[in-house]
Parts: sequence; structure tokens; C-alpha cells
Amino acid sequence: MNLSARLTEIAHHFPGQEAIVFNNQRLTYAQLDILINQLASGLTKLGIKTGDRVMLVMRNCPEFIISCYAIMRMNGIVVPISPQYTINEMSLIIKDCLPKAIITCPEKQEVLYKISQSFTIPAGIITNSSKPAQESIKTYEQICDKSTVTFPETEHNPEDVTEIMYISELTGKPKGVMLTNNNLFSNALTFSQVCSLCPVDRALLTAPAYYAGSQTCVMNGTIITGGTLIIQEGWKGAEELLRNIDQEKITFLFGPPTMYSLLLKYPALEKFNFSSLRLALCGSASMPPGLYESVLSRLNIHLTDGYGLTETSPIVTVNFIEQSGKIGSIGKPLPDVEVKLFDYKDREVPQGQVGEIAVKGPNVMKGYFNREEETRLALRNGWFYTGDLAYADQDGYLYVVNRKKDLIIRGGVHINPHEVEEVLYDHPGVFEAAVMGVPDAEKGEEILAYIMLRKDYALSAADIKTFCRDKLGRDKIPRYIRFINNMPKTSSGKLMRKEMKNWLTKQEPPV
Repeated sequence: MNLSARLTEIAHHFPGQEAIVFNNQRLTYAQLDILINQLASGLTKLGIKTGDRVMLVMRNCPEFIISCYAIMRMNGIVVPISPQYTINEMSLIIKDCLPKAIITCPEKQEVLYKISQSFTIPAGIITNSSKPAQESIKTYEQICDKSTVTFPETEHNPEDVTEIMYISELTGKPKGVMLTNNNLFSNALTFSQVCSLCPVDRALLTAPAYYAGSQTCVMNGTIITGGTLIIQEGWKGAEELLRNIDQEKITFLFGPPTMYSLLLKYPALEKFNFSSLRLALCGSASMPPGLYESVLSRLNIHLTDGYGLTETSPIVTVNFIEQSGKIGSIGKPLPDVEVKLFDYKDREVPQGQVGEIAVKGPNVMKGYFNREEETRLALRNGWFYTGDLAYADQDGYLYVVNRKKDLIIRGGVHINPHEVEEVLYDHPGVFEAAVMGVPDAEKGEEILAYIMLRKDYALSAADIKTFCRDKLGRDKIPRYIRFINNMPKTSSGKLMRKEMKNWLTKQEPPV
């Protein structure tokens, strides 16, 4: 079984069940299945075949889901990326994965058209807009084969790669995580079983579906159980989210800690009825201390915490705090998923001691695309080494204490500081730069850049941010800029990042 086949199965047994709600559009599973078949047929006629990569550059919308499942149905490979990426960021990924086609939203047509002048996109660019920005750009309506109701059954190997999700890495270049049919289906199925998702559930898709957490937990987890997916194009403020919960009787909500913090700050919570909520999952970043109690006291909702990585499809552990009472823990592994903690010599550590989280199970990726050496280092002795450090208590509950990977998690978005540094170094006035995360009550972490200017240059924080706007996505632009005269280094010239982080406790908060 795979995700696409499961959707067809539900459409056969429950054709009238409501599958998708988006603005004024409501689709049943039967209607959704036909739309997927029509797109799959149309993409096949464009010459897309088994193993071909199709990039999705879209916000949350029905076409994102239709495209994902259509590509899977025809044995292609889905490559979803953020529409917030700049032309440089998109170009790096296109150069790496060489997609056969790109499906995008109206506002990204021009950017992708410019990129396509430098790369060969054999089947071209497709938009879900009725007004293509260029003659060469095709529309959804033109591509979909309206005469199609069914699509020829395709043989799917559980171990075939069906999705490549790009993540930030320390070298500054995006890295593709290869996920198989079995990775995605097994993780969505196990997660849905643990959370008791069923056809009566109504899940709100607010977090971007091009991220692993929201895609598996909300999009796929809801669809394979025959539930209803209510789609928000993205975060548009607490009021719209609360209105959707109230009007659509949402039972399942997923988002980063930032989302729940913003809900708590909304001044008129009492206007909305959110008693329908059965499950509220906090993902993409660590739950801040006190958030669980605040959400419980203000919203009467028990948050559920968890842990995962794109490389694990992504869910590894879940913690139903209402049942466990263990606030601050990421919980226990999902059924069929094993977790061990190893020291630097790959020896398992005793209970209570800190070790690196290693994962084994059907959810673990096939490897990194075009990165054999990095795959070999990450997948060792049958285990995936996460780079995150944790310890286990006497009941087997895990607690993350640190990330070995030097990533910043801002509002659930993973940001590579070295990628930001590379952009800063492109400025002729910047001599040296160091980027790191600093605690933030709303976003979890914010981005701080220490900058040492070249002689005779006078720049302001606004100058630096303006320079970054054309080169970095909005989420990656440093919020705080500090100009300094010297960078602390070791005798060998290595930057002392730990010392710089210590500055934050000795000086006033960055401004």
C-alpha cells in the first residue's frame, strides 16, 4: 500500500466523504481522486515517467495535494520547496535535482520563468493560475486530461523514492532527503493510529505542506484515515485560524510553538468556540517552558509534543502530556520505531546519561540525494544518527538537551546560519560575520548577526537587512545586527561561537 493507492481505496468505499475544504471549495474523496487521475494523465502526456522529478513551488492549496498524489500515482518523485525562497535558493535546488517539470502558484511564475532560462526544464512550468505570465507557461486547466476518470494502475515498489525534501545544511547548500513510498506511508499510518485519527476528524492545514511535519501529520495522516482536510493558504493571523476552528469544527490542530503563543495573545479568544478540538500537536521546534500550562489554562487544550526530522519522515516520538505528565519530554518512540542514545564511540549510553539520538525503523530515509558520503556517515550500522543530544528517564521518556547541528529554529523554520553568513560576506563592506540563534518568546529563536565591517565602511542594521532581502527568504533575514570590532578566535583562527553566545548573557539584549 502507498499513499495514492490508499486515497483511491477511500474514494471507492466512501465516495461522498468530504476530503478537502478550501475557501468556498469543497471536494469529496471521489472528486479528489478524479482530479488526481486527470493531472496524472496530463503529466504523462507531457512525457513525465517513472522516476522523473517534479518540483512543487506552492503555498497550501488543493492543487498542492492533487499534484503530490498525482506525481506519486504515476511513480514520479515529488520535490516540494518553499515559495518564499529567493531566485538563488531555488536555482541551487533546481541545479541539484534537475526537475522534469515545475508546478507553481501565480506569484512565482515570473521568478521560475527567469530561472528556466538558465536550466532545461523539459516539460516546462505549470501554474494553477488561469493567466500564465508567459506564453510558454502552461496552466492546470490545459494540462489536466478532462476525459480521464481513472488512471492505469502502476506498480509501486515500497522502497522506491517518491519524494525528495530539501533541508538546510552546514555547508550552506541545500541537501535533498530521499523518502520512499514505505517511509511516507508507514509514518503517516503509525502516527494516525497513535493519535486515533478517523473519518470524523477535521484537520486544519495551516503550517506549510512543503514541510515534512505538516505534510505527514496533517495532510497524509488525515487523508489515509478518510478525514477532512481544511486548508488555510498560510498563517494570516490568530483571528482567521480561530474562525476556522469554530466554523469548521476542527478536531486536529498542528503548528509550531509560535502559533500557539500568538493564539494566546489574541485579545478576544472568548468570541470563538474551539471545544471541538481533540488533538493539538506542537511540532517543528521545542515547546517553550510554560506553554503547555498557558494553553491549558487559556484554551482548555492539552498540547501534545513530539520529535522528528525530515530524514525520519518525520515523526520519531510523541508525548501525550495529558497522559504522561512529563512536560519538557519529547516522549517515547512510535511503534515500530527504535531509538537509542550513543556516545562518540557509538556505544549505547546508560539511562540518564546524554547521548546522540539514533533512529531505526521503516520511517528512516533512503539517503541524501547525490550525497553518497554524507549518506554513509548518517546511516551507520543500521541506524540513522540525528546529531541531536538527549537523555532518557527511568520510564523511557526522552529529553532533548542540545543540537549538535548548528541550526536555528525560528518559528518552526530550520535556518542554517552559514547560509546567512555567506550572503553577508557578499556585501563589500562586511569583513567578517557570525550568525547564531538567540532565544525569543514568540518565535522560539531569532537570528542575530555579529558583523565586523571593513575599514572606511559605515553601515547601519537597515543597510544590512536591505542587502539581504534579494538574497535570502524573509525568514532568514537577521532580526538583530551587532557591529563589533573583533571576532573572538582560537590560536588556530577558528571562530569561538560559544564565547560569542556567552556575550549574550553579559551584555544587554540585542537591538
